[in-house]
Amino acid sequence: MNKKSFIPKAYRPSVPGSRLQDPPLNFIEVGFLPEISTYSYPLLISAKEDIVPDYFLKEIDSKSSIKHIYYDDLGIEWDFSFSNGILKIHLQDGVIIPTAIYHRHPGVNKNHLYYDKHIAFFEVIDVWQGNLMGQKRDHYHNFSKAYQGITSIRSATQKNGEQIARYPRSFFLKGDFKLLQEQFKGSLVVKSCSNIRSKVVSEEIFSHWEIKNLYYLPTLFQEKIKGKDIRVHICGKNIWALRIEAKDCIDYRYASKGSIKYKLIQLPHFVRLFCESIAEYENNRLTGIDLMKSGNTYFCLESNPGPGWSTFNHSSKTQFANHILNELLRR
Repeated sequence: MNKKSFIPKAYRPSVPGSRLQDPPLNFIEVGFLPEISTYSYPLLISAKEDIVPDYFLKEIDSKSSIKHIYYDDLGIEWDFSFSNGILKIHLQDGVIIPTAIYHRHPGVNKNHLYYDKHIAFFEVIDVWQGNLMGQKRDHYHNFSKAYQGITSIRSATQKNGEQIARYPRSFFLKGDFKLLQEQFKGSLVVKSCSNIRSKVVSEEIFSHWEIKNLYYLPTLFQEKIKGKDIRVHICGKNIWALRIEAKDCIDYRYASKGSIKYKLIQLPHFVRLFCESIAEYENNRLTGIDLMKSGNTYFCLESNPGPGWSTFNHSSKTQFANHILNELLRR
């Protein structure tokens, strides 16, 4: 039985590809066929309903150089083996030894027929020493926000003993809202830190929600920062930033298309170093970092270990896609 969430359903948008499709009723497992044909390709692995790979493949020039397979088909159309550090992807017409992998991990229900197989593959991905783009297993769910708050973002803000950016005061609450009100008197925004995607909203909205539902799931409340949103993308050694010039709601990801305006900007050197430090702490070569500039101070709101939505809805989408491609083709 699903637990209630403080965040109402209207503020929990569905994300295409965030969950696997169920296996068909009648299918034949692929098994391990004789290795008659062996190929080497960069692999793109995602859920079938994930729309980001389609945007990515539309933007790049070398579509034929990448093999796209689906997590939904693991155990049905493909399988894997891992021995002596060598990962092999077994298909019905041969075996692929990946030269690189860009993976976008979906959630897997524990009742899924191949749940154990998926978990085993995720563990292999974590230890595979090949050219990997995509989040680590610890970052698959929104609990990664708690990890960031006490490790990567906090450590990056204090690098070399100097505070080079700030992390807003943040509170992970499950229980009585009055405990939070006693600790913090300023304005707040709320966002999910459980395995639920949510829109970020302020007190003007969440004050009308059912406070008693805070007893069911942990919820993240964060100090409300007034300023300009900046989205920073890191892909390998490439880093670039978009400032949100206009929006019609707090959460720019869900602003209406007519209201949202982006502008490519140059970051100060110390902010670039700060963002690079987060990616280094999280051991992730593909990262989206949300900053807010308030006056002369930069706040880091969160780090996104598998950037998707904002990747392909702005003027730098081709640049972004080709950076990913170049990383996958890197030897």
